[in-house]
Amino acid sequence: MKLFTIAWFELRTLARTRAVLLNLFLLPMVLIFILGNALSGNFADGTEASINMVRVMIVEAKPQPGRGAHEQTWVRSQPETAAGAHLVGLGFKEFLGSPEIEQRLQTEYVTNREETVEALIQREADFAVVIPYDFEQRVMTGMEAKWELIPGKDSMKNHIAEMIFQAYLDEVNRIQAAIIVLGSEGVVEAMKAMNDLDSTYVETATLNEQGKMYSSFQYYAASMLIMFLLYSGLSASISLSEERRNNTLYRLNAMPVSTLEIFTGKIVGNSLVAFLQAAVIIGGTSLLYGVDWGDHLGLLILICVLVVMASMMLAVVITLLVKSSVVARSVVVTVIVVMTFLSGGFQPLPIELVQRLGEFTVNHWALQGTLRLMLGVEPAEVMQYIMMLGLCCGLLLIAGIVSYRKVGYHE
Repeated sequence: MKLFTIAWFELRTLARTRAVLLNLFLLPMVLIFILGNALSGNFADGTEASINMVRVMIVEAKPQPGRGAHEQTWVRSQPETAAGAHLVGLGFKEFLGSPEIEQRLQTEYVTNREETVEALIQREADFAVVIPYDFEQRVMTGMEAKWELIPGKDSMKNHIAEMIFQAYLDEVNRIQAAIIVLGSEGVVEAMKAMNDLDSTYVETATLNEQGKMYSSFQYYAASMLIMFLLYSGLSASISLSEERRNNTLYRLNAMPVSTLEIFTGKIVGNSLVAFLQAAVIIGGTSLLYGVDWGDHLGLLILICVLVVMASMMLAVVITLLVKSSVVARSVVVTVIVVMTFLSGGFQPLPIELVQRLGEFTVNHWALQGTLRLMLGVEPAEVMQYIMMLGLCCGLLLIAGIVSYRKVGYHE
């Protein structure tokens, strides 16, 4: 009973603060509206996102006569050598000539690497590939063969080009492995396989079997919901710090109530506000912006509960371990912003390193699970994300218990 009295007090305190109400309920709706409209071109309102043509320069290079392998430099190919002629046997031109690839890549064969790099700097090209002159010979003899991929200034176009060329190189590696294992007997089959390369190695797919794609409003409604639910822990952090700073814990401890009940009551009170905030965001975006949150409301509620739990435990750990209340707030805000960025909450990022780091955040698993609910996938597929989110919450809960037992919440 005492616990609920403290929780009710927290609710009344937050309800009287206009700034808190604006930040918790109005600001998320405004941000979703701004981001959903401003970045709608990246999502095309539920259809496949539009991707501009990637201008790729393919540099054919060969060593200068009389130089060793370690002294190779780039020179112009002989005029009588047709562009890409030494790659015909590896099915390279057939690969680039497929309709799916031609829709995404605009290729140009050149012979000077330095001019190509300058073109990338001046944004006259988006991506470049440097192919050794003896590439086919080295592949067919089982020797090491490398390409040089030179990215431009557009990270999205770099990612697209890298994926397309990597699809071709993966097949080259497979064929070369067959040559190494089978020897000369595998060369004929390898040549036939390489000449049969077609568009099946690069396919356009959607995120689920139904072919649905989420819109910009759906994406940012999900990401902002998660981010602001994480911010709900900041209210708990402020309340805990204020009790210490104002020395009100002396009076609370003098009453017949334990510090654990005080601590838990504040967490419960702020959690109830967070659940109300989630209801406002989900209901408001559904009514005002037409956001479809999917048909599995129970799983969506479960994700929200786990995010709130993670938020509270994160705030508790930082507040208990950091003595200064100002520093604790700054750390909580910084951690939330960094996690949101790494998980792609502000904008989907194609950078592999960032995506890998994002998998260690609460936001990643909550966002991916929510987006799949929006797409109408089977609950079993969503459960793997919920389980990982639950694991994150469990680790934070353990950290919170250890921090409380070690530091405590008293004066």
